[in-house]
Amino acid sequence: MCERDDVKEALLRGLGVRFHVDEDVRRKFEGIHIGVSVLRGVKCAGSVGSDEMEREIRNTEAEIRSRYTLDTLKDVPLIRLQRDFFWRMGIDPTKVRPASEALIRRILAGKNLPRISPVVNAYNIASVRTLITFSAFDADRISYADEIVLNVRFARDGEEVTLIGNRKRRLKNELVLTDTSNILCVYVHGDVDSTKVREDTENILIVAYGVPGIDIRDLERGISVATEYVQRFAGGEILFKKVF
Repeated sequence: MCERDDVKEALLRGLGVRFHVDEDVRRKFEGIHIGVSVLRGVKCAGSVGSDEMEREIRNTEAEIRSRYTLDTLKDVPLIRLQRDFFWRMGIDPTKVRPASEALIRRILAGKNLPRISPVVNAYNIASVRTLITFSAFDADRISYADEIVLNVRFARDGEEVTLIGNRKRRLKNELVLTDTSNILCVYVHGDVDSTKVREDTENILIVAYGVPGIDIRDLERGISVATEYVQRFAGGEILFKKVF
């Protein structure tokens, strides 16, 4: 892992990102894509833009309640694509739901979006508006050399991770997103704790997950909307943005 000062220096120079999907994953799940953006100078602590954020959350919740119902949500094309992907991975999406669907169902059940931090709140808003699932990582804690290299592969039997919320998981062939050294996210189950966004995080990597069959334009819109919301509520400068 790069030292924090080295990471900041790399970010100042402008950091590139590469993406790779292992061949055995491609054979089973052709068409996996991601959208990526890197931002520096975000403010993850406190209540940056809190009044405006609260208004946007309330407006978003109202729009969601007017647009969808619990009965019809599962048939929305982007939700259906994600559900179909879950089934192909051997996961029942009626029990473990795609993140965007879970957030929308929470709203439709009369609850509110969770308030966690400016960055997480921002991409949750983007998730329910675009129906895309996102992660955000502390870029200073990601392992890389000259550029960030992200890879989707199958977990090796016996690999162990600690997910956010101190959830320890022993893996067996799950899909994972990795950097050059470590797992960042276990598809469906969540992000690892070690690279999560913290109050002192200053530089972040946002990932938008594109499932097989997704229209690349939907993924492009997703990463753009998420990045714009993060800038709006947590500040920061965009250093890199691309769909792979």
